[in-house]
Amino acid sequence: MKKKDDISEENGKKRKSQVAKNSKRKAANASYRIVPAILKDVEGIANVLKESFPGDASYYKIRSWQNEAKKIIKCNKNWLSLIAISDNEVIGIIASRHLKTKPTPTVRIEWVAVSPSARGLGLGTALIEEIKKWVKDSFSGQTVRLTLRTRSENQDFYRKLGFRCYGSGWMKMRTD
Repeated sequence: MKKKDDISEENGKKRKSQVAKNSKRKAANASYRIVPAILKDVEGIANVLKESFPGDASYYKIRSWQNEAKKIIKCNKNWLSLIAISDNEVIGIIASRHLKTKPTPTVRIEWVAVSPSARGLGLGTALIEEIKKWVKDSFSGQTVRLTLRTRSENQDFYRKLGFRCYGSGWMKMRTD
C-alpha cells in the first residue's frame, strides 16, 4: 500500500509533466505557421509523407511520394492543401477535396501527415481545425460531411476531434 507522501509525490510529478507538456505545446504552436501549399514545397511534402507513412509508397497504391506531393500541389480548384512550416521546413500537411455529393456536400481529407519530430504538439489538431474553418467559411450555413480514411491505430485521435467510424477504416463528421 502506498503512503500518503508517495501518492502526493506521484501527483506532483504528473502535474509537472503535464505543465511541461503544455508549455512545450504552446512553444511549438508559436513556432509554426499554417499556409497554403505551393510548388516550391513539393520536396518537403514528399519528405513528411515518407516519414509519416510506414512502408513503400506502392503499399498506398501510389507510384512515389514525390509524385504524390506533386499531385497534391497541382490539384484543381476543388482541392485545399495546407502545410505547417517551422524554420522554413515543412513539418505537416493536410490535403482535402470537395466532392459534389447530394444532398450533403462532402469534403474528403485525402492526406494528413505530421513529421515524427513534430508529433504530440497539437499540429495535427491545428491542421484539422484549419480545414473545418475553411469548410465553415466556404459553405456558410450548410451542413457538410468531412470524411477521411485512417489506420485503426489513429482512430482515437480523430474521435477526440469529433469524427466517428463508418465502414472499414473510414471516419466522418458533420459540420454546421
